Amino acid sequence: MYNFGVPAQLKAWIDNVVRVGVTFGFDRGRAGEPYWPMLSPGKRLVILTARGDYGYDAGERLAAMNLVEQGLKVPLAYLGLHGSDAIAIEYDEFADERLASSIATAENNVDRLVEKLLAGLRQELVFASA
Repeated sequence: MYNFGVPAQLKAWIDNVVRVGVTFGFDRGRAGEPYWPMLSPGKRLVILTARGDYGYDAGERLAAMNLVEQGLKVPLAYLGLHGSDAIAIEYDEFADERLASSIATAENNVDRLVEKLLAGLRQELVFASA
């Protein structure tokens, strides 16, 4: 998290990838939603971040200031990335036992997320082969 948002380099990448007529379609005359992904819809977005402070998750003290996750979810949804998971390390600026604990928690959360995603993939493979 850089000043509550994504780093400039990542924002530049988003601006170069999320392109009308290239990676998403747009038609004002289309009933309902005028936008649709032109890439593979149904993919998941995994966001791994580090936060200098703490309390940026939904319902916490700085949630409204977390522009990183929405700043990624919104534009990348145009590419078909609608499902998302986010894991963050907090307390970077404090560099104490809270940071160490946050790193350990994040590592455990990554392990659980990998297990969850692999289980879903295995189920899709079983379903596809049936």
